[in-house]
Order: sequence, then C-alpha cells, then structure tokens
Amino acid sequence: MKQESIPVIDQTFMGIEVDVGRAAHTVTKALDYVGIDDKSHGRRVGLISHRLAHGLGWNKERRHFALIAGMLHDCGVSSTSVHKKLIAELEWDGAEEHCIRGQYFLNSFDPFKRYSDTIRHHHTRWEHLPPSLDESVKEYSNLIYLADRLDVIYASYISENPLHLVLLEKNNILDKLRPYIGTLFSESNFHALEIAAKRDSFWLDLRDEYLDDSIFEVLSSGDYKISLAFEDIEALGELISQIVDAKSPFTHYHSIRVADIAFRMADLLGLDDFTKRILRITGLLHDVGKLRTPDEILEKPGGLSPEELAQMHSHPHDSKRVLKGLFPDTPIAKWASQHHEKLDGSGYPYGWSNEQIDLPTRILSISDIFQALSQKRPYRGRLTVKEVLTIMDDMVSGGQLDRDVYSVLKDNQNDFYELAIKEGTENFSRF
Repeated sequence: MKQESIPVIDQTFMGIEVDVGRAAHTVTKALDYVGIDDKSHGRRVGLISHRLAHGLGWNKERRHFALIAGMLHDCGVSSTSVHKKLIAELEWDGAEEHCIRGQYFLNSFDPFKRYSDTIRHHHTRWEHLPPSLDESVKEYSNLIYLADRLDVIYASYISENPLHLVLLEKNNILDKLRPYIGTLFSESNFHALEIAAKRDSFWLDLRDEYLDDSIFEVLSSGDYKISLAFEDIEALGELISQIVDAKSPFTHYHSIRVADIAFRMADLLGLDDFTKRILRITGLLHDVGKLRTPDEILEKPGGLSPEELAQMHSHPHDSKRVLKGLFPDTPIAKWASQHHEKLDGSGYPYGWSNEQIDLPTRILSISDIFQALSQKRPYRGRLTVKEVLTIMDDMVSGGQLDRDVYSVLKDNQNDFYELAIKEGTENFSRF
C-alpha cells in the first residue's frame, strides 16, 4: 500500500498561543451554521453587545468581555428547530434549556469559563434575575439579551427589505422593544442602545460584508492571547464535539467515540503519540460542518432524497472552513474534510483516491463508518458487530476502504465495538 506521507506537524502546537477572541469568533461561525439561512446571528449579537457596552461607558476589558460573551451566547443551540423558535418569538418558554446547556459547555473549556454564568442568564428577564447574582453578571446577561432580541427584529426586517432601508426604520425597530424597558431589559441598557442606534454605522456594520472586519477591528485593539497546553486544545475539541453531537439524539457521543476509536486504531498501527493526539482532535471535530444540516435530514426515518444527499455532501467542506481558522498550520482541517473519501474515488467532496488519501484519513474514515453503523439511527436500530463487519467487508472488497487498517479493526472487533456503543463522555485511551 503506497501512502502519502503524514503532514509535518509543528511541535510548537504543544504550547500554542491562542487569541481567545479569535477562538470565540471561529466557534461562533460554526454555531452560526445552525441558522442555515441566517449564518451571522451570533457574530451580530457579539458586535451589538460591544456597541452597547461603549454606550454604557465601559472600559476596553469590559467591552471585550461583552463582545466574546455575545458571540458565544447561543453555544447551547445546535438544533435548527430550536434556533427557529429563538428567532421567531420575543420570549419562548423553552429558552432556558439552551442557556443551561451553554453554561455547561463553556465550563468545560477553561478560557471560556468566565462567560458561562452570563450565558446561563441571557434569556432571563431583567426583573427576574436572581438577587444573589453578581451585579456584573446581571449587566452582561441583560445586555446580551437585549442585543439578541434586537438582532431577531433586525434579521426579520432585512429578510424582507433592502438592507439600506434599515437606516430609515431604526427608530421603529427600537419601538418594538421599548415597551419592555424595566421588565425584560434594564433602563440603562436600553438607553445605551438608543445612543448607539442613532449612528448609521451601528446598522451598517451588521451587514455580512462588514461584520467580520468590524469584529476583528475590536479584537486587534488589545492583546488577549493566552498559551494553551495540548490538554486545553483537546478540551476545546471536546467542547465543540459536544455541541455538534447535541444536535440530534441519534448522534449523541458519535464524535467522541470516533475520536477514541481512531486514537486506539492509530496506536495499534504504531503512529507516534503526537500524531495520535492530533488525529483524536480531528475525530472530535470531523462533523462540525453538520451544524449546517437541518434536523429533519439528520433525523429522517427513511432514505434521503437526491436534494437532501446533496446537502449532506457539503458538511466535510464546511468542517474544513471552520477548522482551518481554529487550527491553522495543522492537518486537522485536511483530515476532517476528507473523512468521507474512498480509495476507489467514489467518496466526497473531493473524489480523492488511493495515494491521495493518507494514513490518518484512512483511519478516521474507517472509525467514522464503524461507529455510525454501531449506533442507533432514525432509519434503523443498532447493528451487531457481525452485521457491521459484513457491511464493511464488502466495502473493503470493493476497494473503498484500506485493507490493512481495517484488519486491525477486525482483529480487535469486540473491543472496538464496546467503545463504539459506549455512552457518556469519558475520555478513553487519550494518552
């Protein structure tokens, strides 16, 4: 078997310098996939929060906090159906659930922990915020709540009207929120909105063509870099994988199981420790592009239509777009984007074959297929290990999967099957 050499990985990744704001921005771009038709909600809320913080006279550190917390506010939302409800109604009875989930997710990654309490309360009315809550958390949470609800009204308006007309309607947009001063929103936060919204630039910066430039202008105004150990990088991967897997009850634990299967298989194949750990991170993140896939496709009990299959075929490329920004100068984006390639060229999205597909990608592909077949799905129950291997035997015979990598899986089939069907988020065989 001739293989492309494994990409050289910069060992300084062991202690990578990460800008927390830019990491949050990249995570938010992935989360914005959930909107499908509106892929900028999280970033707009972040920028609006920053502009309101300016209106309140907050210092640079507090404004930066508002920006990042605003961008991350919907990290508990990975379902397109939940997202639709959140952007269709001013208040929604089930909104608290995603706030609680978001708090949990952020607490799992140290650099994002400081935003978790704010996110927990970002759909709590101003009048109902717990008296015991820290005053700054109250201010941040309500600021983001106001920014979030403003963006819902803004997005609804621009979906039906030319973008420039929002400059004529800005007072009418604010009037839709004005009746809720003192109940949903604090008077001081709303006053800050009135100040900020007077400027045409406030609304123009929300346009997709200006949005990221406006955010990066803020992020570049200070030094918020921190040094992350490899364990922190893995924790970030696990955070994102939990968001992805929460999208559907049929994909719970899929990413972490694929990651641990790939890690163990790479170990049995003799790959070095560093490459194994990079591959594990790729396994955690390989399906991040599926956030863009509607729930009804992932949970469809029957076969997919050609149109639905075409939409599914985009998710590896979507994963690459996110992961290149989050983990530059590593093969993580490359491996993730190619996990549906086949040795006979029948895979997607690139149609690579044979020598174009390197060993880590072959391992990831087999791990993904094995776990998916072992997991209950909407169109079938969980398959036995014998049934899984019968399907994969045919794929190997047909020249789609690497025979040598598959033989390692098959020789250890019971151990791998137990790992594939394990529930929970324990980290297996990480080191």
